[in-house]
Amino acid sequence: MNYLSLLIFSFFLLFHAGHLYGQGSVAGKLQDAATKQPVGYATAALLAGADSSIVGSALVNADGSFVVAPVSAGRYHLRISFVGYATKVVPNVQVTAAAPNVNLGVIPFRSASTQLRAVEVVGQREQVEYALDRRVYNVSQDLSTVGGTAVDVMQNVPSVTVDQEGTVSMRGTSNITILIDGKPSALSGLGLDQIPASTIERVEVITNPSSKFDPSGTGGVLNIILKKEKQRGLNGQISANAGLGNRYNTSLNLNYRFGKLNLFGNYDFRQDVRKGTGSQSRTSYFKTKPVGGQDTTSFQEQESRNTNERGNHNVRFGADYQLTDNQSLTGSLLYRYGYRDNTGSVQYRFLEEDRNLNSTSTRNSLGSETSNLMEYTLGYRKTFSRPGQELTADAVFNQEEETGADDFRQFYLDRQGVALGGRDSWQKNNMLEKEREFSLQADYVHPFSEKGKWEAGYRSTFERNDANVLATDLNQETGQFVNSVGRTNHFIYDEWVHAVYGNFGNKINKFSYQLGARLEQTNLVINQVTQKDRNKQDYLNLFPSLFLTYDFSEEQKIQTSYSRRIDRPGTRQLNPFLDISDSLNLRQGNPYLNPEFIDSYEVNYLKFWEHATATVGVFYRRMTDVVQSFRDPFVNEQGQNATISTFANIGSGESYGIELTGSATLTPWWRVNANASGFNYRLNAEEQGLANSSRISWTGRLNSNFTLPFKTEVQLSANYRSPTVTLQGERSEFFMASLSARKEVLGGKGNIILRVQDLFNTMRFDSYTYIAGELEERSRYKPQSQIVYVGFSYRFGNTAQKREREREENETPAGPEREGGQY
Repeated sequence: MNYLSLLIFSFFLLFHAGHLYGQGSVAGKLQDAATKQPVGYATAALLAGADSSIVGSALVNADGSFVVAPVSAGRYHLRISFVGYATKVVPNVQVTAAAPNVNLGVIPFRSASTQLRAVEVVGQREQVEYALDRRVYNVSQDLSTVGGTAVDVMQNVPSVTVDQEGTVSMRGTSNITILIDGKPSALSGLGLDQIPASTIERVEVITNPSSKFDPSGTGGVLNIILKKEKQRGLNGQISANAGLGNRYNTSLNLNYRFGKLNLFGNYDFRQDVRKGTGSQSRTSYFKTKPVGGQDTTSFQEQESRNTNERGNHNVRFGADYQLTDNQSLTGSLLYRYGYRDNTGSVQYRFLEEDRNLNSTSTRNSLGSETSNLMEYTLGYRKTFSRPGQELTADAVFNQEEETGADDFRQFYLDRQGVALGGRDSWQKNNMLEKEREFSLQADYVHPFSEKGKWEAGYRSTFERNDANVLATDLNQETGQFVNSVGRTNHFIYDEWVHAVYGNFGNKINKFSYQLGARLEQTNLVINQVTQKDRNKQDYLNLFPSLFLTYDFSEEQKIQTSYSRRIDRPGTRQLNPFLDISDSLNLRQGNPYLNPEFIDSYEVNYLKFWEHATATVGVFYRRMTDVVQSFRDPFVNEQGQNATISTFANIGSGESYGIELTGSATLTPWWRVNANASGFNYRLNAEEQGLANSSRISWTGRLNSNFTLPFKTEVQLSANYRSPTVTLQGERSEFFMASLSARKEVLGGKGNIILRVQDLFNTMRFDSYTYIAGELEERSRYKPQSQIVYVGFSYRFGNTAQKREREREENETPAGPEREGGQY
């Protein structure tokens, strides 16, 4: 593609569009009156001054800015509404031929902590909201996540799928970036199953991020926004949930806002016990002798059971301080203590070529782990008199220490059930892992016109992972444990990334554009201390991005975009430590992996109706140096057929498809949202001597919400994923449905919630692996997924503060004149 020609053509269209349309606009920026923070995703509606009919509307952007256009000359009222805030009306907005573009500047928006006297406001924030560059999933409206974790949340997020190990994928790729409140955080690195769903306010899905975002993660960005309290005085919420099988969690959130200071803190405890069963059937082909041997076929069957108990205590507290009217500081401290205990048992049956039993084996495993994490954050924000102009700076430092121990015992019996002497084994692992990460980031946004702005920023990160594993084997003759040379490993990974970026964008009538680029310098040191093998990598990369948008109207838009991204291998993929949890299915990292690069193209169409919204997206991605896991069969020292899984840069790949997302209010008591995505993911692995793979797959999900009498809500959700291709086989289809109900009690301050996860007990994960002439395998894993949760939450606040706010609200006149004196 000739990018220069595309840019010239785009600017040609933008230039001439400025002469084709001459209608006006009404713009502004929404800001929380107490915190001075931007308020995004509200609805701004422009009403005719004569009859209050709606003449135009706009969805407020994440930074609080909005533009209602096109607008003819006349007198209007601007009405802004958002759940949790008092409806704001700005009267007497004059659009004239002499001044067609009206900028209302910063508009303060006050949270609605009380109901007006004799008035009951009934309404909800939509579960899924739309902007051109992202979809916003509001977790608080999803009853199916009660008592769950961020993994359960992701099951219902558009464009996202989750596999049996909790790995999150977007449109077929798991190489995605996960942010917490727009920044990297230790929480995202812990695994999504360690983040309680009760602490999450919303999830932003950004499938094709601009140059402002870290380009790590070829699949896009998931931004998890944690809950924050905006009301004044003392406010809080306490909740408790319990599920069958010793699963429960509790949380307490407190917030005290007074004057220029806001104090916040929260504590949550979670314990979760998950059990699962698995089965595997493997056919192996090998020669009995290296040269001239006879082809032989053997069969292996195995059944497994495991129990995994996890728990954690999270404590977080911090403060916001308003230095001046346009400057604020935010600091916070997070402490997390986590623990894990797991037990497992695998039963093996080894069959000869005629399928007669040869021998059996049992492998029992015990494991435990504890972790301590501290994270410190400090943020600064400065706004200016010009709406939208701001400077932000953030520093984050975290350190974590994990200690763990694993115990593996394996016993062998012949076909008659008699112990095979000298075959039994007893292995142990002791691990100490230390992680440190520091990031410093500064961003500046400068609007140079009503619709144009440029932004620039700098980010520097340092990460160290130090994993020291001492592995031992029992010496059958001496009865002593001795060092296992092949498994003991001390691995240190250091990564420095320095980046600068710049974006420039403008809007000319119905056309808008944004050009950007990010320059990153990466320095890596991969040190295998035990093997005295040190590997250094240094590379400089440029990541451009381009966004072009055409607004047919405020209800109908189309956007094209391009971005280049990178996926740097993680420590799990790089660490060569040998995982022997399953002695016949070993796992190991590859310290010589190169980063994977991707060029991503998208076209999205967005359409609003009065009671429905829909988006249609078409995407194409081209990948190079694709990192994939693959298995290599071998015969171990006991003559058994085993496999070892590792990672490699297998060559190239591509993915293309279409995605449909929509939401609708079918009746006053029935709301639905749905998402479907179909794509073809192709891998070219000829460089590794592997067969190419390709398959069309699709995913679909549906959430249906019912508002019933007596302040009761019911939600039915369904999630489906078709079979997907892997490098050496495929994964089977996946289906799960959940049913949830919520009942308001105690005057709306409390909620009782009932949730049934995996209503029909259909969650299972099947896979098929085929390596020509060597191995064919089918496996199944069935987690204990059908779970019943019961929960209760109670919200409390400063009643004196509420009475004061209520008096203020009732002393303010209603109608278009409300708060008009401020402008």
